[in-house]
Parts: sequence; C-alpha cells; structure tokens
Amino acid sequence: MSFPHLFSPAKIGGCFLKNRIIMALFPTKYATESKVTPKITEFYRARARGGAALIILDCPCLDYPRAYKGPHELRFDMEEYATGIKELLNVIHKESSKAFMQLNYPKERVIEQEVAGAKKKEDSWIVSLANAMSLDEADEILEIMAGGSVKAREMGYDGVEIQASYGDLIAQLLSPVLNKRSDDLGGVIENRALFLTRLIKKVKAAAGRDFPVMIKLVCDEFVPGGLDIDDSRKIAGLVEDAGADAIVANAGNKSTKFITIPTHESPPGPLIDLAAQIKKSVSIPVVAIGKINSPDMADQIIGQGKADFVAMARELVADPDFPQKAASGMVDDINRCVFCLEDCSEKGVPGIGRCCTVNPFAGLEYCWKISPASKKKSLLVIGGGPGGMQAAVIAGKRGHDVELWEQSDQLGGQARLASIAPFKEEMSEILRYLKYSLNKSNVRVSLGHKADLTEIIAFAPDMIIVATGSRSRRPPVPGIDSDLVTDARQVYESRAVTGQNIVIIGGGDIGCETADWLAGPERKVTVVEILPKPLTRMKKIPRERLLSRLSEKKVAILTETQVTCIQKNIVHLINKDCENLSLKADKVIVAIHPEPEDSLFQSLKDKQKQIFAVGDAALPGNIGSALRSATDVALKI
Repeated sequence: MSFPHLFSPAKIGGCFLKNRIIMALFPTKYATESKVTPKITEFYRARARGGAALIILDCPCLDYPRAYKGPHELRFDMEEYATGIKELLNVIHKESSKAFMQLNYPKERVIEQEVAGAKKKEDSWIVSLANAMSLDEADEILEIMAGGSVKAREMGYDGVEIQASYGDLIAQLLSPVLNKRSDDLGGVIENRALFLTRLIKKVKAAAGRDFPVMIKLVCDEFVPGGLDIDDSRKIAGLVEDAGADAIVANAGNKSTKFITIPTHESPPGPLIDLAAQIKKSVSIPVVAIGKINSPDMADQIIGQGKADFVAMARELVADPDFPQKAASGMVDDINRCVFCLEDCSEKGVPGIGRCCTVNPFAGLEYCWKISPASKKKSLLVIGGGPGGMQAAVIAGKRGHDVELWEQSDQLGGQARLASIAPFKEEMSEILRYLKYSLNKSNVRVSLGHKADLTEIIAFAPDMIIVATGSRSRRPPVPGIDSDLVTDARQVYESRAVTGQNIVIIGGGDIGCETADWLAGPERKVTVVEILPKPLTRMKKIPRERLLSRLSEKKVAILTETQVTCIQKNIVHLINKDCENLSLKADKVIVAIHPEPEDSLFQSLKDKQKQIFAVGDAALPGNIGSALRSATDVALKI
C-alpha cells in the first residue's frame, strides 16, 4: 500500500479509524426544512465510500427555537427530524467510515431590546454571547451542549468535535483580545479556558467517559494581542486534563479567515507547525489541518510525528476518492482542489448551493450518475477547452464514440491562462487533470483542426457538442480600436505589456487580477469599473486578499466611472457625479465580461438535429460553470 503512515489504523479515544484521514466539517447547508435530504446523504456517501476514515458533520440546532438559524440547519429535537440523521449515519457506517457531530452553539443571540455592545439588525438587536452572557446563562448553555452530546450518542454518532476555533463562541472566550470579561470566564488563561474545560467534563459525565471528544482548537489568531501558540499549548494541556481525546490544531479568527480557510495565496500546509507544537504539549492525538493538498504531504506529517491525523474538507469535496486513489498509488488520478474559494464558499452557486469548481458532481451526487448510454452514438466535440474536454471524457465513459477537434495546437482554451496571475499557479492543476483524464479515455483528439462547416456536415456525427468558448468584448467608445488598446487575453498570451501607465477597463476578476500581475514600483496601474464596487462576483475571502494586495501596490480603482473616449495617450472618463476625468495611458487593457463564441453553433443548429453548446459557448462563466454545463449535457445524450 502506498503512503503507509497515512493508511495505518489508529484510534481517537475508543473510536477505531481505518486510516489517518479525517474529513473536516464542510457546512453544506443542503438541509431542507431542517431535514436531511438525498442531496446530503449522497454527498456524504461519496466521501465515506471514497475512503475517509472519519467525517465531521454539522451541529444540528441544540436550542430550538431560541438558537435556530433557519431551514438550512438540521434539527434533531423531534423524531421527524432525527430519523433522517440516523439514516445518514447508517449510510456512513455501511461504508466503513465513522461520523462525529460537531458540538457548537451560536456565538450571537437575537434580542428585542438594546444592550451594551449589541448591533442593530432590522427590528431586533444582535448581541455577542461571549461577553454578554451572564454566568447563569453560560451554565445553561453548557447544559444544552452536554445534552446535545447525549443526543448525539443516542442517535449513533461515534463522537463529538467541540468547536473552539473559527471565531465562534468558545474561541472568543479563549481569546485575550476578544474576551472582555472580568468574571470567572475572563482574565487569566485558566479562566478564559474554563467554559471549554467545563464543557469537556460535562460531556464526558453525560455521554459517557468512553464517548470520544475531539477539540477543534484555535492555536493562533494571527492578530496583535490575540491568542498565540504559547497560550494554546497551555490550553491544550488543560483540555487534555479535562478529558479530551484529541485536538485539531486550527488557527485564525473572523478577521483572519484567510488563515482558517487558506486560499491559493497560502503555501501548502500553513498550520502544520502549529500541530507539531501542540503535539509536544500533550499525549493525546493531534490533528493537522489546513491546505494539506497531497497524499505525500499528509504521509510526511504523520511519518515525521508532527501530527497523528490529517483533516481536509475541500480536498475531499474536489475528489471524494482521494483516500482510495492515494492508497492504491493512483496519485495522478486525484482531482485536486485549487483552493479558489469560488463555488464552495458562502452561498456557492445559484440553484446548487455549495459545490466545487473542479468537481462538477459535488452537490449533485444525488441526481448525476455516470451510466451506460441507452444507445451508443457518434459524437463530435468541437473545442478543447475545459468544457470540451469534460464533455468528451464523460460521453466516452458512457460508451459513445467520441472525437474532439481543437483548432489550436494545444488543449486548454482560456484555462491555459488562468495560472499566470499572482498566486494562481495551482489553477494549472485543472488542466493537468482534464488532460490526464482525456489521455486515459477512448476519445480521439485532433489538434490543429479548425472546424469547417462543410467538413462537419460531411463527417455526419450523430451528435455535436460545441465548446468553442467565448470572445473578448470591447465597450463601444471612440478610440477603442486604436493601437493603444489591447485585450486582457492578448496580454496573458504574450505574457507581457509595455508602458509605465496602464489603464484597465473592467474591475471584475480578470481586470483586478491583471492589475495585481502588472502593478509594481515603476508602473502606475488604474482600474476603471462602472459598478459601485469591484470584484462583485468574487467571494469574500479571496476578494479581500486581492484588494489588500492591490492597495499595497498602490493600484487606483475608480468605481462608478466609465470611459467616454480614448484619444492618443489619454483615456477620458466620467464618474457618477458627472465629473470629467482623464488618465495618461501607455496601454489600455480591456477586461470586461466576454460574450459567447457561438457563431459555429448558430450556423449548425438548423442543420444538425442533436447539437448542444456547453461552457462559455453557451454562457460565459468560470471554469466550474463550464465543467458543470458540459457534464450535464454529456450525461443526458
């Protein structure tokens, strides 16, 4: 077996785990009316079947209705809600995996009247419990959480993970910068840890000494005056003394979320050293977490004694079979997470919810299955970008006779350029995996093959998928066709741009990432955006990181401003206040949303009975949307 350390069995408390891979909590928010749905069940069935030894599941509402977050949150206070959770646990157990329930309580409470420190929200007020709750209220919450652990054991969970990180209630109590209390729960470190240690003891007393309790502990907040590793090593000792069975060495708080949920800006394994430091302080198992993106790294962590287990979430969303593939030595077959935080964070994708850029099946396992086609047909795929490659691979797996034509001499389309901007190197993994999958398939690939209408008709396939991508678009302003103006794609293709004064039209992902790439001490870069804010489609964590870098590089961003004309080396603008502005420009780069390159599709649609457009040729979007639209079509034909 490959990676012997990673795939050796071990225990957390009395819970036997077949390997060292834990699926960290991934809050799917897939519940409907607070009940488990087939979408939830099939999502976790895939991860359990794929080989994760332990899966951490989200905490159902422990205090209904007072602490109820809404219909996306599971409940288990009545049998009609509990039944679905029991069935989910049975599914996970049948795949030889274990499941812990995360034990958590909301960090805020809605109240009707203003109190000190409360924030106004519509007709109510929101108060932070860490500082506002009385000692009696703290005792009440402890009893509620301990009761939740009893319910968890009764229902069939294999243990609980207490959430003491992520800036939530317990993490705030632990923090010297966030905890403002002057009573028994504030001040010295023993007091700040008292709620947590009391909770551990109460869970053990209520649910049983043999019921495993794992602590997801904030080990460094990475903020001035915040909790650091020295504090956390002391807390880890207190946690062990209280009876905990394992510690997950997490980090960050709400203001340093980019550390808790590392983006592509982060190096791999940024928190491994924290786990190693905690491991020196305790004798119970320690779990490393945070962008552990390869089985090699995971195996080294265990083998070098830096941690006893590794936890990963997005890596298993990207490829549920990561553990099985790694164990079998099929490392190249792993569809790796690129840590883009595009489709898996916040509300995810409209109509689907939280899913995945690189794995189009994520969140759709309940309705998408690769099954043999009822009638095998010949299929021509035109275009070798991500959508075209994905459609060809899936159709080939279903038994269709597939041929792919790509007009250039290489596969990848615009995705070839996605890894050029700063910190985007991991995006190249998407193309590596698609090319690898295509090479393993029975699809015939013809490069340098421009699709000609006459040739296509003569080829006479039963079906055609058009995956010709998108084309750049320019705003209709005077001077836009001058030699001063170029498109972002052309800049990336050439890998260079000349001039000291650069004006970028468009403050979306491409425009701002281009500014990040080109800006420097000797170059002035200005982004012009017509909307009130830049990066409106980018999720919060990567957006904040990118804007921070642009600020550091002194990139000017003019919002609610549009170009009126371009004359010689001057770009004329008008802003929302109808003020006329002008910018000197050595080069103007257009980076506005593209339009479908669908001319071939339009020419063929009346001549071919079964023809489909996928990816940007249907509707320009990100790589995730291209892969999903291609998969959708390939599963239906």
